Amino acid sequence: MFYYLSYSVKRRKIGNLVTMGISFMLVVLLHLYFGSIRSYQDQLRDLAENVPIYCQVSNLSGTLVNGLFTPKRIVDALEQSDQVKDLSYMVVMMAGEGDFKEAEYSKYLQLYVVSANNAKAVGELTDDMFSMAPELVEDFFASDRMECIVNEKVLTKRGWEIGDRICLKCYYYDASSAFHKVEIHPMGGLAEVEIVATMADLAGKTNAIRTDVVLPARTAQNIFKRFDLPFFADTVFFHVKDPLNLGDFKEEMQESGFFITSATDLRRAIELMQSFFPVVCILVLLIGYVVSYLSGNSRKDEFALLRLQGLKKGRASVLFLSEQMLLVLAGSLVGGLVMLLTEPAFSTAAAVNGVILIAYLIGAAQG
Repeated sequence: MFYYLSYSVKRRKIGNLVTMGISFMLVVLLHLYFGSIRSYQDQLRDLAENVPIYCQVSNLSGTLVNGLFTPKRIVDALEQSDQVKDLSYMVVMMAGEGDFKEAEYSKYLQLYVVSANNAKAVGELTDDMFSMAPELVEDFFASDRMECIVNEKVLTKRGWEIGDRICLKCYYYDASSAFHKVEIHPMGGLAEVEIVATMADLAGKTNAIRTDVVLPARTAQNIFKRFDLPFFADTVFFHVKDPLNLGDFKEEMQESGFFITSATDLRRAIELMQSFFPVVCILVLLIGYVVSYLSGNSRKDEFALLRLQGLKKGRASVLFLSEQMLLVLAGSLVGGLVMLLTEPAFSTAAAVNGVILIAYLIGAAQG
């Protein structure tokens, strides 16, 4: 049996190379197919780390992300949501030092006051730009204390020192102001805050706004509340904690009057690839069957000679099936070894080779 198989393989070199080559190509094809699905699944599974979903509140047309009037209920909903991480928001106000007449506001209103819940909410401001330890910076922004951080140039110009208490008469932007016609209104009183640190000047930073005084976001909320004014944030951005549950997050935010658009390209790609699985399997089975069947038909004379020499039909069929199995295994193993360099799952490799082997053997049996 071994002698016949060895002789037959050597005698039909071109045909056997074709069989092995087709087996090799089918293995590569199936590995690429399953590899693509696995790659999409890995991306989807690691989406939160590899492809974080960044969200920024804008107007309905998406043309404006700063200078908005995002109401407190939206800010509260984002802060309380389990689906949100790295929430950043700020509100910009104008202020003058001490008390002055409303008619003279243009003379005294020279300080840009920014209230934020963390440093990155203020343009290009970073923790290392403050004259305090990073952990103290985080504590400052998380507090509701009547404290502030002052631009070092402003501190020097006004003769202030760390530890001083300053009185600010704050003005807020009117949420009902017409576009390109910003109006500001007095809050109605003074807010006394203590200077606890200084910060580097943001002049020259591309995405930074002028910032003279920084307040914690909760401190600003308390100031708005004290003067019976509705708090709002003019810039809000965050990351979605779990992109796989983006649908739940959208539903949760829509209940608060928040409209969100999302992309589901990865999931759709996986579903599309998987929908072709039956077609791919039928195609592989058909190719294996046809190649093996045609190969068997082309050797009917050889099969008849074996029968005339006294070899039983079952024995002759086993010889032919064994030859096909060796050729297919050789092609599949070469293809499998090549694709293993791309580190596919072993179960995938076994399944691919098994499907191709079965297809060839069925065709050989029919032939």
